[in-house]
Amino acid sequence: MASVLNALPTDLAALYAKWIDANPGKANRLSELVDEQVAAFRETVATQPENVLDVALNTVPTTGYRHALTLVIFSLGMEMGVQFAPEVYSLVSRADIWLRMVQSGTLHPLAFDGSLGTPTYRRRCDWRMRRCLQSEPVLV
Repeated sequence: MASVLNALPTDLAALYAKWIDANPGKANRLSELVDEQVAAFRETVATQPENVLDVALNTVPTTGYRHALTLVIFSLGMEMGVQFAPEVYSLVSRADIWLRMVQSGTLHPLAFDGSLGTPTYRRRCDWRMRRCLQSEPVLV
C-alpha cells in the first residue's frame, strides 16, 4: 500500500487525506482496493498455465505493475468523486487490454523466474551456448 500512496499525484494525495479525515470508516479502503486488484491480476495471469506467478500473494508480474497501480488509483479516485482528465481513461483502457491479452494467451507477462515474456525484441539466442545469432532482432 505504501507504493500506491507514494505513486499518488500530489493533488490526489491531498484529496485522499481530506477524504479519510471526512470518512474515517474508509481508512482501510485503499488497502482493500489494492488487495482486490492484486487478486484480479494474479487470477488473470494464472489462467494461462505457462505463466509463472511468484509465491508471495501480494505480488503482480512486473509488466503488469503500472496497470494494477493505474486501476487502484482510478478506483480510489472514482470513490472519492474525482473528475479525471480524458487521458486517464485511456490508461484504464490500456490496463483492461493488458488483462484481456494475458487472459487470452496473446501476451505472456515477464515471468518471475527471469524468463522472457512476450512480446520481446531480443535477438534470437542459443541460450545453452550463451551467444546470439547474427540475425536481425525479431518479435518473438
